[in-house]
Amino acid sequence: TGMKWYRIIIPLIAALLISGCAVFRPARELEITPAEKANEVRDLLSVLKTQNDALRNFKGLGNIQIRRNSRLQLDQRVAWIGEKPVKLSIAVLISGYPAVKLATDGKWLYYLEVHGQDTTFRKISARDPSLKKLISIPISSSEVITLLAGQIPIPKFDSAALIEEKAPPGYVLVLKEKWWGVRQKIYYDQSISEVHRVDVFQRSGALKYRAEIENRQSIYGFQVPLQLRLLTHDGADCLLMIDRYWVNVDPPPSVFVLAPPK
Repeated sequence: TGMKWYRIIIPLIAALLISGCAVFRPARELEITPAEKANEVRDLLSVLKTQNDALRNFKGLGNIQIRRNSRLQLDQRVAWIGEKPVKLSIAVLISGYPAVKLATDGKWLYYLEVHGQDTTFRKISARDPSLKKLISIPISSSEVITLLAGQIPIPKFDSAALIEEKAPPGYVLVLKEKWWGVRQKIYYDQSISEVHRVDVFQRSGALKYRAEIENRQSIYGFQVPLQLRLLTHDGADCLLMIDRYWVNVDPPPSVFVLAPPK
């Protein structure tokens, strides 16, 4: 019923305004990449920047679960369409009906909520908006599109270091910026062939969000996520399980614009 989902969404929105204090353990001091690894680092960065280049846009259908401090806030069907670099349209489906919609066309962020006879509509000037209001994670539209397209968002950085991790075994590519410090850590498997986790940091050194690519699938030769998890240091946890994925669907521009309700 309308009231039922209303009771789910309103506490969720309220929870976004409250932050807890449980934090991920701080990053340890970093080693500098030995010169002999410089070519390997360059090759890894080249692969990250060119992977799935020919995947221009996509659409998908799946299930989204949002938790705050392990308590389930939302568990619903979700549909989305994305186009590089920033265009995105998301609909949370309650009983098959798009009850919450968010869209961005690179100029505006549109937000529409429908519960019973009541509707909430917002239109905010934003080139690359954060999706925190919808999914509890302070991640931008372009970063979500990059991850859903099977790529890794790469920030501006001045130096890169490849570090071997003993437990669990694997390698971490650390990207640093002179005035910022550590901007990002990209976690690879032992063979340094597949990324399974990305940590993105704030200027303060605190974790902004963590992305875990838990499973992948191949769609027309593109390696894209099958399961994607986003976490924050203050207890937000968003899990996306993808059921259907279509590549290069060339959506019309109108898909990324929401009209106010009549």
